[in-house]
Amino acid sequence: MIARLKSPSFLIWIVLALLLAWLSRDVILTRSGWDPDDQLRMVQLRDFLAGQSWFDTTQYRLNAPEGGPMHWSRLIELPLALVMILATPLFGPAVAEMIAGTLVPLTCFGLVAYMLGRIAAHIGSPMAGTVAVVMTMVSPAISMQLRPMRIDHHGWQLVCAALALWTLFWPAARKAGICMGVALAVWLHISLEGAPVTVAFFGLLGWRWAMASESDGSRLGYTIVAFLTASLTLFFSTQLGGIAADNYCDTISPAHIYAIIAASAVIAPAAFALQPNKVLRFAALGLAGGAAIAVLLWQAPACAQGAFSTMDPVVRDYWYVRVNEGMPVWHQKWAVALSLLGVPIAGAICLLFLGGSIAKDRKAEYAGLAILLVYSALLALLVFRTISLATLIAVPLVAVAITHLFASYRSEAKPLKRVGLFALMILLLMPGAFITQAMTLLSSKAAAEAAADKTPDALKAEKCESIESVSQLAKLEKANILAPFDLGPAILLTTPHSVVASSHHRNQKGMRAQIDMYRLPEAQSHAIVRSRNISHIVACTGEAEMRGYEKRNPDGLWAQLAKGNTPDWLEPLPDMGDGLKVWRVR
Repeated sequence: MIARLKSPSFLIWIVLALLLAWLSRDVILTRSGWDPDDQLRMVQLRDFLAGQSWFDTTQYRLNAPEGGPMHWSRLIELPLALVMILATPLFGPAVAEMIAGTLVPLTCFGLVAYMLGRIAAHIGSPMAGTVAVVMTMVSPAISMQLRPMRIDHHGWQLVCAALALWTLFWPAARKAGICMGVALAVWLHISLEGAPVTVAFFGLLGWRWAMASESDGSRLGYTIVAFLTASLTLFFSTQLGGIAADNYCDTISPAHIYAIIAASAVIAPAAFALQPNKVLRFAALGLAGGAAIAVLLWQAPACAQGAFSTMDPVVRDYWYVRVNEGMPVWHQKWAVALSLLGVPIAGAICLLFLGGSIAKDRKAEYAGLAILLVYSALLALLVFRTISLATLIAVPLVAVAITHLFASYRSEAKPLKRVGLFALMILLLMPGAFITQAMTLLSSKAAAEAAADKTPDALKAEKCESIESVSQLAKLEKANILAPFDLGPAILLTTPHSVVASSHHRNQKGMRAQIDMYRLPEAQSHAIVRSRNISHIVACTGEAEMRGYEKRNPDGLWAQLAKGNTPDWLEPLPDMGDGLKVWRVR
């Protein structure tokens, strides 16, 4: 243990973690580093620590008095709660939140960096492991999910992904299978977003088993058994209704548990019992996959259309299709997309570069990385928020390539070539930064996109939505507020008020009502406001959601308010915070 604490990887993590914490000190001290998901996660944590049931994740200050149902797992709150419980008696709740919001994501950062370093050291050299740690810590696609105050579930998803990936390189099949099965089960329980990559991991193990590269099947068998056991344990320990609970397509539900049992009942005994026979083993894999799909669709047929198939069409049209992180790459700003894709692109190039130098006993390992990299990169093109996963898989490959270039650099006698090799190593270490600069310099469109984020209106809206600004609403008497989706969590975090909705899809009733109140003519909006006992309307002019209402519904309530046309049932109040517009319902 002491030796590991003195290792270069640990020291690099400590130095870079402290540097990140220092550079983030302003957002930590003001608790403004949270995005809406992080803000609502902290509100959920506060409610849990205040006594709300482990089994009840409803947010009762959303869509009051009914409450907004949430699909989030309590697992994410456990490490945060532990830090809060330990730190609150010493520092008070406000500072304890800062400590938890800093310590937990940076710990996740260290775990991910350590595991990717071990993979790179295994397929390359100890130096490659050290390079991988540095790459992980400076990669924008990874650090944006593991930075201080990023307390939502994405960081723990990356930890599970890194662990599952690392186990592919463990020689002990039983230990590797158990750890991978648990990691994948926890990942799915945290978020069903991990389902496509879980399928990829099982597909890779199944392919190796069917092709008899692992003849005894113990790795696949133990992975299945551990995955089933962990899935059942997590499900029954977090679902009050157990197997009789309602089925949902956005989280592990009874239908998914039945599907996991069906697939496991076929493939677990087959993995241990079937002798090397490609036909029989592929038949077993096909039967297991078919059984899982058939059972899932039998129990929850709506899931065939995706997790959001039952979404209200108005909510989909006004909100869901505008959530950029869930959209394909062609819906993103090109400069941002290419910069975040830098490491996966570099990983693919490095894989080709390394092809001729891969030792025979390492080819299967590199092939597994290549398959997962291509798969995750294609997934990121379709759902851009998965770019962090593709980056994670690419890091070890790029790190190994950098060490090869370094060896060439040391042996190269010509100064010009040495400069070129050094520049190439720096480029591979931080490809996103170079792509960003190149795009801004060479593309007028990219430069315009970058400038669009810094317009006076955009900066004014950003200040208006800040924690410091929104917290001023606490001066109002306890209220039920109509506010933009992304403003809702900040209001819940900094005030005692309730809001109609936030950008969280389970609360569709509240979301639809909020959209209607802003977009419909004032007489219709007034009827909904009265029926929901709304006391105040709050908004920032220039905010993206509000601009959409102005453009699409020029006769709607918000478009009229933005023009200064206030109906007689609303009383304008003085601006609060940094330009926050407030109206009281008479």
